[in-house]
Amino acid sequence: MERIRKPVLGAAAALTLSAFAAQAAELPPGTVISAENIDKIKDDTFEGHKIGSLLTEKMEWRIRNNGWKLPLAKSKEVPLDPSWVKASQANAGKTKINAQTCQIDGWVAGQPFPDIDMKDPQAAEKIVWNWHLGQLLGDVAIVPYYTQVLIDGEKGVHADPVAEFTRYSMKGRLNGESTQGDGSERGRQLLYFKSPSDMKGLGTFTIQYDSAKVNDVWAYVPAVRRVRRLSGGAWMDPVGSSDQLQDDLDIFNARPCWYPGYKLLGKRHVLAVMHSKYPLWNTKGKSFEEKFPVLENKPPYWNMNNNSFEPREVYVIEATTPPEHPYSKKVIYVDTKFPRIHYGEAYNRKGEFWKFMEWHSYPGKGEDGFIDIRTAGGAVIDFQRNHATVSLIDTTTWKTNPAGVKESDVSLQTLQAAGR
Repeated sequence: MERIRKPVLGAAAALTLSAFAAQAAELPPGTVISAENIDKIKDDTFEGHKIGSLLTEKMEWRIRNNGWKLPLAKSKEVPLDPSWVKASQANAGKTKINAQTCQIDGWVAGQPFPDIDMKDPQAAEKIVWNWHLGQLLGDVAIVPYYTQVLIDGEKGVHADPVAEFTRYSMKGRLNGESTQGDGSERGRQLLYFKSPSDMKGLGTFTIQYDSAKVNDVWAYVPAVRRVRRLSGGAWMDPVGSSDQLQDDLDIFNARPCWYPGYKLLGKRHVLAVMHSKYPLWNTKGKSFEEKFPVLENKPPYWNMNNNSFEPREVYVIEATTPPEHPYSKKVIYVDTKFPRIHYGEAYNRKGEFWKFMEWHSYPGKGEDGFIDIRTAGGAVIDFQRNHATVSLIDTTTWKTNPAGVKESDVSLQTLQAAGR
């Protein structure tokens, strides 16, 4: 009897497997994941990964309940600038986290920890330091035009002010001297609005330090022609009337030591936009569809559905905030190939899901040939108040490492002059 039973069981198993194989399929690029088909294709694959495994819990929730659609695109290699690669490799075995000074001893440029060991108890913190110090942004990045599209989930767009943003590195520079100034500054940021008229000139100038010292931030208010120095906790404050905190710029914008703890939850693949279409904002557009070609013109209006999502391997990190922070924690999804954050989740002080953040990226080339990683668009969605801020870049005017830009060009005086 035993000899007869084994082949019968084997045949039944084979039939089950063949039936499953007939149902599961490798999906072609261009397939759009949506609420209408997610249950049908969840067990299908794309580039060998099950669709269900490429979606985080919150991603799947958005697809099912919030109208998010993900068009599949074939993954591509991202070129890495040779000067950045060389600087990063030079850090191997030479750098370490100095918790007392809130610095990375031995770091000069590039990502300070090029080799991450998942078993290292400091792995999560090292990945965040790689992000903070080693982003592929160039020494200078100037974005002359970007818009913060403010969106009500029921009524649609109610404002789209236009701003200019400049980021200037004082340390970790890859051209010429690696450090400018006395070495105390990490970098400078300048942000001011160009329109509408009631916001024109309003902006901030920020000095980031290479130490535990919190940022110095000055705000210029053109209505009274006065500069106001903001409190040391300004990095946790909202950006204007948007849904972003200063800490949410590019999803994570804090000095790593300001967060008391990090936990590496694992490594996985997710669908993310690394080779974005661009531009995602047409400054001359008249209708919703013309101005915001990446968005879908129906509730909740903030879904960037018209882009290309590819499988990317990411580290999943849970960051615990300081007690005065509006969030209790952030979960971030960091690309394993280079420092880039694709997604973030923010939770309130009760531990409830609050905000979802997504950034759409693409490789660019600077005026001097430097290969950088740029933002085409990003969204911070506040699900508790049904509101979102979608940042869209006029990529045609972006400049990385333009000739002649000096430290003095990114200053409080520059902010004041822009506001007059």
